[in-house]
Amino acid sequence: MSTRNSKRMTRLNVYSSQQADPKSTRDNNENLLTLGGLTVEQDTLVRVLEPAGAASAVLCQRLRAGTYDKPFLVDDGKYRALCFAIDGSIQSEMRVDEPETLVNAYTRKMMAFLLFCPRPRHVLLLGLGGGSLVKFCHRNLPTTRLTAVEIDANVIALRSHFHIPPDGSDLRVIHADGARHVADMAGTEERIDVLLVDAYDRKGIAQSVAEPEFFENARRVLSDDGVFVMNLAAYESDCATHLRVIRAVFGEPVIPVPVGWGGNTVVFAGPALRDRRCLAAAPKRARRVQEKLDLSFPKLPGLLSEYLQHGPPAEAGSEIG
Repeated sequence: MSTRNSKRMTRLNVYSSQQADPKSTRDNNENLLTLGGLTVEQDTLVRVLEPAGAASAVLCQRLRAGTYDKPFLVDDGKYRALCFAIDGSIQSEMRVDEPETLVNAYTRKMMAFLLFCPRPRHVLLLGLGGGSLVKFCHRNLPTTRLTAVEIDANVIALRSHFHIPPDGSDLRVIHADGARHVADMAGTEERIDVLLVDAYDRKGIAQSVAEPEFFENARRVLSDDGVFVMNLAAYESDCATHLRVIRAVFGEPVIPVPVGWGGNTVVFAGPALRDRRCLAAAPKRARRVQEKLDLSFPKLPGLLSEYLQHGPPAEAGSEIG
């Protein structure tokens, strides 16, 4: 999830009253109802998972009021966004002409796990959304097995609109609660190399992945050189609280990386970060990843160097101020 992304928010502005005459059409190739006349920008359409006979005026009213309870698409022909509400918050975003490109900055920063685990065997993703990370990993990490867990069946139902590849030997999308999936895995011998957590609902971070029990199970399912990565799209005080819990469970180092001015912080932890040789090699690996995948990590190598020289910060959460 990306918050306070004003560059994209202009496409999500809606009429505050019933001044527009809502029109609806049926998508020719998918079970989506397209609502016109809902947004200020006439070329921006909202698409919902509703039958052809649904009352478009009622749907528009529910969308404006924030009472519509399914994920929906916002499409302007260049970008396609997955949203839970028309309030400027975007769950996932895709360039229509380049579906596998990582649009949101925080998704690019989450890929920095490659600095610690350059050849992961198995990556587990909690939260499918529009599949940005799934698609990027599927294309660029061909020897890696990917498992994505998504609790909302309606989100999974939209996967074809975001060009998420079908399930196969190297990719599996599971309809389940991510925290429960990790808890079940913790009771087995199965281990993963990378755990990417980007699980959000309409209220924010899914409560099930914000509990100490979840972080304990996450620690247990990581391999001996595994990496835990979590996207925190929260207010600074909430972010600091989550960081304290992550530190208490995983131990140092825990490296939070602020993502521009968008309100997101990407957190890295896990056994791989306790290897000082791995941390020292991160700048060199960052250059390789940038050359190969066109991903830039300007902050993380410096934060790692600072940790190697001075250890953890005196006050938890001071990095995100």
